[in-house]
Amino acid sequence: MDNIIKSIIDIDRGASKKLEDAEKERMRILGSAKEKEESIIKEALEKSKRDLERLENEEKKKSEEKLAAIKEENDRKVKAMQQSFEKNSERWRDEIFEAIIKG
Repeated sequence: MDNIIKSIIDIDRGASKKLEDAEKERMRILGSAKEKEESIIKEALEKSKRDLERLENEEKKKSEEKLAAIKEENDRKVKAMQQSFEKNSERWRDEIFEAIIKG
């Protein structure tokens, strides 16, 4: 009878040890999974930040190019108006004078 009780106690201790080992393994796996989750989140945030910076730089470059094109077009128009004024100012002045005088 003592042998049976001893065997039951040994089996119980073995089962308790296996349960304890299984719980330690579960905790290790959960800890590892948490670390992996944090790593994935960190990588995703870093990638998003890089993508956002790249997009921001692309849009800034596009807007600077558009602004330069608009400025160039405005400069061209101003130059054309100045040339037109230089070429026609005397005639326009005379026409305005004549229109005022003749009423």
